[in-house]
Amino acid sequence: MLKIISHDGPSRQGQWREYKTPHIIDYNIVDIVKNIATPFKIQKEIAQENMEQTIELAKKEENKDKIAVIQGAQYTDIRVECAMELEKLGYRTLMFANTDELQRNPESLLDIIIKTRENINPNTTLYFPFATTQIIPILAYLGIDLFDTSRAIYEAKYNNLMTSTNIYPQENYKITDNLEQENINQLNFTIKEIQENIKNKTLRNLTEQKAATNPEIMTLHRLLDKNYQNYLQKYTQLY
Repeated sequence: MLKIISHDGPSRQGQWREYKTPHIIDYNIVDIVKNIATPFKIQKEIAQENMEQTIELAKKEENKDKIAVIQGAQYTDIRVECAMELEKLGYRTLMFANTDELQRNPESLLDIIIKTRENINPNTTLYFPFATTQIIPILAYLGIDLFDTSRAIYEAKYNNLMTSTNIYPQENYKITDNLEQENINQLNFTIKEIQENIKNKTLRNLTEQKAATNPEIMTLHRLLDKNYQNYLQKYTQLY
């Protein structure tokens, strides 16, 4: 369960276990509840059935401190139902599935994250694995609490360097000799930057700066401002 310390818009700074959030967790030691992996693009009936099987598996798990998985493919209503059922079972840290596909589908990403956040307990922690450094600030702004090192490990495996603005092929940009560690360093810097901006109530400024150099993040910003003003205004201070 997350102890919320402060808000900056929908973003939250808090305490999750012994860590200050938003936080990067080590992908190699993440303890996940058994679930039914489901493709993002699939028939709704199959997505519903797989979600229900995921809930049944979660019922059998005795350790509710494990991270439970929000399945439901591309369907927001199934995702929200899954998250709410997992909460009823006593899970307080929930992980989104299909995050690679979500990052390529901005409308689905916004709808699934925001509708889930609105329908679950504010103190339930949301975890978005496999995020790029570029997208993490706006995800944190939306209310995501946890990220991980999986994308850093993946990009290093394919000889790519992640920075806060881009992903560079190492064969063209000889920037570092230790790709995995440098990618993790970039993730950690990104999170520290986010934490400081939340503390100073300037995270929105940071996400707008990132959007100015990244078309995908700009698209997220425009859709967010166009379609989710009520969500933003609920948490945004009036000056």
